[in-house]
Amino acid sequence: MAASRTHRLIDLWLGTESAQRLRLRQTSLAMALMVISIAALHYAVHVGGGERGVLLWGWTACSLGGMVAFYAAIRSGWSLRFRDPSLTSQQIAFALVAAALGYAQAGPLRGAVFPVLTLILMFGMFQLRARSAYALSFGALALFGAVMAFMAGLRPAAYPPAVEIGHFLMLSFMLPAVAMLTARLSRIRRRLSEQREELARALAQLQAIATRDELTGLPNRRQMQALMDQELLRSLRHHHDFCIALVDLDHFKRINDEHGHATGDAVLRAFAQAGQAALRATDVLARWGGEEFVVLLPDTSMPPAIAGLERLRLQVAALRVEAGGGTVGVTASIGLTGHRHGDTLDQTLARADRLLYQAKAEGRNRTVTDEAPRPISLG
Repeated sequence: MAASRTHRLIDLWLGTESAQRLRLRQTSLAMALMVISIAALHYAVHVGGGERGVLLWGWTACSLGGMVAFYAAIRSGWSLRFRDPSLTSQQIAFALVAAALGYAQAGPLRGAVFPVLTLILMFGMFQLRARSAYALSFGALALFGAVMAFMAGLRPAAYPPAVEIGHFLMLSFMLPAVAMLTARLSRIRRRLSEQREELARALAQLQAIATRDELTGLPNRRQMQALMDQELLRSLRHHHDFCIALVDLDHFKRINDEHGHATGDAVLRAFAQAGQAALRATDVLARWGGEEFVVLLPDTSMPPAIAGLERLRLQVAALRVEAGGGTVGVTASIGLTGHRHGDTLDQTLARADRLLYQAKAEGRNRTVTDEAPRPISLG
């Protein structure tokens, strides 16, 4: 019960969206750091004999209020309109101003501000770009230099000029070093990001190679086998019909022999485009091997399947492919069958293959199916 309540409180504070939770965790850490810094400054003022007057309490209220405002901007989603929804640079700039003003009030223990300053800059080390890191570091150096010079002139007894010069020189080495380290991490992040993008592109290319026929762009035999296996499972689960057709280009060897393999490849590509245009969006045309193709017609009974394959056959017969100053025509023979419940895919494919050979034997350029009384030839 207590654990569930804790989870609800955490979700209320951080939200449930993963990217927002990460941003709000970082902002919550920054708020905790600010609270610790405020407590440390109050202690420094107390030990140094200073007064907790209006300036100190005003600084406290502004510092806490600013961090609450950043939390509210991120938690509400308002910050999503910016390039960096975490508002990292803005949070760091605010914290630097708060640290500089705190330095002006810390008195003898003001050196304790420097570790806090380093933590503030390291907070953005894994998110800032190199340019932002340098701008914030040199901006902090200029800001602290101005505060040191002002306090040395206003209260030289508490802020001796010689000591402030030493502090400034120390910051002059520390802040650029932090900026250089941040810039180096930024370059490493960018390089890793580029490598991830290259890897993603390479994986996409490998997937395309593994599932697509390089010449026609159609699904290859391996991919088609997987699609047919899925359709078989769907058919067993939902008891719907599907059909499979084997399509073979007539006299394709003659085209290669008489016009060359380049023309043969052009014919295969033209057939792939024509076939996809003739079939429905849900149908799948794949290259099975050589000039043989497979058509999967999901959730389809025989009459609409016959109409679809006849549409494909007629569109292929109308193709004309340029070859050596002339044109080459091509026709297709088709064996079409419906999957029978209880059969394996191999049995269905074997039946389609027998029907394809029957179409070849009966004159080619025709669709033959085992569920019609006679071959279908519309051209």
